Order: sequence, then structure tokens, then C-alpha cells
Amino acid sequence: MNANPFPARTLLYLPGLDGTARLLHRQPGLHERYDVVCQPYPQDEPQTYDSLADLAAAALESRRTPEQPRAVVLAESFGGGVALTLALRRPELIERLVLVNTFAYFPLRWLIGLAARFGPHLPARPSHPLSRSLRGFFFFPPGTPAAERAAWWERTADVPMRAFGYRMRIIAGLDLRPRLQEIGLPALVVVAPNDRLVPPSAGRELARLLPNAKLLQMRAGHSALIHPRVDVARLLDEQGNWRLR
Repeated sequence: MNANPFPARTLLYLPGLDGTARLLHRQPGLHERYDVVCQPYPQDEPQTYDSLADLAAAALESRRTPEQPRAVVLAESFGGGVALTLALRRPELIERLVLVNTFAYFPLRWLIGLAARFGPHLPARPSHPLSRSLRGFFFFPPGTPAAERAAWWERTADVPMRAFGYRMRIIAGLDLRPRLQEIGLPALVVVAPNDRLVPPSAGRELARLLPNAKLLQMRAGHSALIHPRVDVARLLDEQGNWRLR
């Protein structure tokens, strides 16, 4: 018997900066128990958080029924801004939020400002494989098996560098903190204290400002959704993770 006390069957996944929506492959429980919709982002043109939220809303509208009018939204890293924008614009589509290693405001302003300035001038080709060791330092916690790293790189190998640049530019303009009190949806905010890419303080602030959120801290690194300790289906089932008004 499904122990989940919530009725939603649809789960929308909003990916991180890669935008591929291919990195939910280590969450078999979700695929077994939910109608999982993995929403990719455009890779060849600039976007805004509003335009990406519109894509997410359209995906949810296509699954919406009178019996199942709302869905779970799972977002990680960059995708958190998309999920929060969606929650502000179309809260009637969402049952609850799971926000992993993400932010409503990226605190390292000098760094994201520099990335935003040069990002759109990056070439329209994928990153060279030789850059993976440096990027992996930020993505993976110590002890991540080589096979897991290889699977990550294989699934994101075709992302053009310019697509990362487009997204870093809109991160630089994001500050949803003044509006978070408007989001009354139940939310679970997962923060990795050993995240080397998104400062953990950003997730803690997010959990503090959302009125119906619970903070869960797990040492799973930035790539938390491939970490064996992070089982999103189980987290959804555990009623203690949800603060209901």
C-alpha cells in the first residue's frame, strides 16, 4: 500500500544549470510511484525565470485532471528559481515543493556578476572533457564513485557552454526573497552543508523565509539527487518532513 498521505500522482522535475532534465536517474522510487515529468530548458536561446516557469506550467497543465489538479514539484539548484516563480504565478498547479541545494537569491554576488558578464560570450559548443576534474570538485562530494561521475558527465556532455552563460545571467538578476511570504505551499528545503557550488546559507535562508517550509540538512554534496542517502520518494512519504498549517 502506498503510505503517501498526499493524493498527487504527477511529479515535475526542474533541473539545475545543465537544463537537460536527465539527472533523475538515481531516484527509482519516484519513477515507480509517480508520473514523473522531467522538464528540460532550451539550450540555444536566452531565457527568463518567467519563460521557464511558463514551460513548467504548460507541462503541469498537460497532466492536470479534475481528480489530480495539483502536482509535486521537485527542483534542484538553478531550478529552484523556476519552481519559486511557478509557485508565485500558478500556485493552484502545485501541491508541495521539494527544493534541493537551491536559492531565492545567490549570495556570492561578485562571482555570479562576473559569470553573468562573460557568460553570453561563451562558445556554442560543449565544455571540453579536460574541464571535468575542476567542475567535478564543485559538483561531487568526496567518495563519489567514478561510475556515478561518468554517468553524470555522459548525460550532460552535449550542453553548450553558452547555455550555462545564459542561465548564469538570469541568476544574477534573481531576488525572490521579498515575495517568499506569498508562497504558502508546503515545502521541504534540502541543504547540503558540504555543497561547494551553492552556498548552504542560501538554502537555510530560503527555508526560513518560506512560511510553510521545513529544513533538512544532509551531507550529500551539490549533486544530491545521485547520492545514495537522498531518496526523494521516502522524503515525500515521511509526514514529519511537512509542516502543514
